[in-house]
Amino acid sequence: MPLLSLMRVSKYDGRATVHGDRDESELDESELDESELHESELEKELRRAAAHFDPVPRELLQAAADAFDWRAIDAELAELVFDSLVDHDELALVRGPLDRRLLSFHAGGMTIDLEVTSTSTSCGLVGQLVPPQQASVEIRTGTDVITVEADELGRFSAGPVPKGPLSLRCAAARAGPGTAVVTEWVPI
Repeated sequence: MPLLSLMRVSKYDGRATVHGDRDESELDESELDESELHESELEKELRRAAAHFDPVPRELLQAAADAFDWRAIDAELAELVFDSLVDHDELALVRGPLDRRLLSFHAGGMTIDLEVTSTSTSCGLVGQLVPPQQASVEIRTGTDVITVEADELGRFSAGPVPKGPLSLRCAAARAGPGTAVVTEWVPI
């Protein structure tokens, strides 16, 4: 007899049980504690199996840990306000090349505009800080940090940058501590 024909769905919580098993609503308190303990052990075993057979990639764990770097007191988080892959400007009727992506981040009084040019294995970056200012720009990827300097007009460039998660950290040259801006992580 197929297993599905032996199963029934609980009217209390929607879980399936095999014929002959009792629903949790039918258990007394001591049996309920034992049932919860069994579920806890089952959950632990399933977590161990998932970690063994389908582990989280090391790069993803590092990127997740790095995502909390912006929480430093001396940096302000810049929000992604424009992404050419998602946002469509109705005034821009001319099609651009598909290998270029425009991103714009904003925090407080600073905007960071970034053009990403993709190749098969890496990307080139050209950016500008608004208002224009000299700054140190850290390009943080899932595995590396590339530091470049923005000139007095706020322009900077870097390449090749590996594809994957990307975040920028900009610290103005003439500003004091507590004025750094860190962008959200975006995939490139």
